[in-house]
Amino acid sequence: MPNNMTLSPKFPARFRWCAAGMLMGLSCSSLADEMLHWRDAWVRSLPPGAAVTAAYGSLMNHGSDTVTIVNLTSTTGAEAQMHDVIADGDQRKMVRLNSVDIAPGESLVFEPGGRHIMLLGITDAPEKGSDLALCALSAMGTEACTRAPVTRQAPGVTGPHGHHH
Repeated sequence: MPNNMTLSPKFPARFRWCAAGMLMGLSCSSLADEMLHWRDAWVRSLPPGAAVTAAYGSLMNHGSDTVTIVNLTSTTGAEAQMHDVIADGDQRKMVRLNSVDIAPGESLVFEPGGRHIMLLGITDAPEKGSDLALCALSAMGTEACTRAPVTRQAPGVTGPHGHHH
């Protein structure tokens, strides 16, 4: 009977790594946590009645292959989307990103005024000081998750002028 889990060199390293992990009893998503790592994630607190907010942070690729992020999820809201702010003449506009590549050793940065995560369809706003899960899903189906505090401004920033627009 043929072995469907062979680690043939014709497959990219990420496939071989995932298959090897599965043979050792690990899931591919636990391997993604080793390759992808969230840093400084946070969610902007919502004003009363708002159904949309933004999340920020950095997603670092510690692996040896480029990782394509194709979806985001959160424990709040109906949908999470990647957006970027681009210049359009004298105006700036927000555009949705369907996927973003993270090269080996690089980070995907989500920050106020630039690339960010929109959390849409929020019916029960998370309380300031609570935290929620943010997960990034790769094109390979692996997931990297973190807990992100809900706060008015980035953790560690003090004063009303702690961030720039």
